[in-house]
This record gives sequence, C-alpha cells and structure tokens, in this order.
Amino acid sequence: MKHAVTKVLAAGTLGLLLLPASAALADTGFFVGGSVGNAGLEFDYGDQQSGFLTFDESDFAWKGFVGYLFDLPLVDFGIEAGYVDFGKPSMASVELDPTGWNLWGTAGLDLGPLGVYAKVGYIAWDVEIREFGESFSDDGSDIGYGVGAKIDIGALQLRGEFESYDIEDAEKLDMLSVGLVWSFD
Repeated sequence: MKHAVTKVLAAGTLGLLLLPASAALADTGFFVGGSVGNAGLEFDYGDQQSGFLTFDESDFAWKGFVGYLFDLPLVDFGIEAGYVDFGKPSMASVELDPTGWNLWGTAGLDLGPLGVYAKVGYIAWDVEIREFGESFSDDGSDIGYGVGAKIDIGALQLRGEFESYDIEDAEKLDMLSVGLVWSFD
C-alpha cells in the first residue's frame, strides 16, 4: 500500500512538472463560429400504389457551432457541437424543413496560416414535412462526415466546408458552406 501511494505521488508530481511543457507544445482553445451555404436533399417518396417520386432540391442553409481545438505541431484535433438549419427545400406540393444538432470530431494538417481537415460525427435531426396542406414530422440520428479548408488571420479563421450526412431514408443530405470562426486563445 505504501509503495502504491508513493507511485501515485511521483506520477502526480511528474505530471505537474510536465504540464507547462505540454502547454507550450500545444496551443489549445475554445472557438465559436457560423457558416452559410447551400444544402441539397434527395430522397424517394410515395408508395407502391401511386408510385415513387424523387425529391431532389436545395435551399439556403446556415449553422452555428462551438468547439475546442488541440493545436499540436503540424496536426490539429478538435471537437465541435452545433445547430444546423438546412433551409426549406420544396417541390410541387411538398415542403421540408430539416434541422439538426450535431457533434463532430475533427483532425487536420496545420500548414502555417493555411490548413485542411476532415471531420466525422453524429447528427440528431428533425424534419417537418408539409404535403397537400397536411403536416407531420420525422426524426432520427445518423452519421455525418466532411472535409474543409481554412485560412487563419490572427484569432479569426475563414472556412470552406463540405458536409454529408447518411440519413436513413434519404439518398443524400449535403451542405456546402463558408464561414467565420473566432478563437479564444
């Protein structure tokens, strides 16, 4: 028992001594951001009696997010959480209003003020559907992935991103956007 306490104290002391060194190697920080762009949604709807139709439309979309970045030499790792509104794409008598809350893990290459990254995550989505004057909703949770590029200008970052979501009943739900991020380093 005495040796276990000594080992824990030694490990804790070593950790406290290395903490300033690890902080110097990694510039970490919180950030907040938003993006605007275009979302595209495609799925088949209908039934076997009346036949299936393909809904393939796009609309203005936006998102807001917060996150935390672990900025290591050459490599960035982060986590982001946010809300996304995919607009209200409509076709004939059908209008959809898809939204979602997402959580992303990111990994990227830091090339000075420029960088590229990939992201994989999860979305809890909800869609309001209006068809021939009737309204109903559907919801679920699915996987998403994306890629992006960034330019850092001090605490401000300009982003361009492509995100795609594997929604269960949709052929595709994609978003192409540009946005700004403010880092609290």
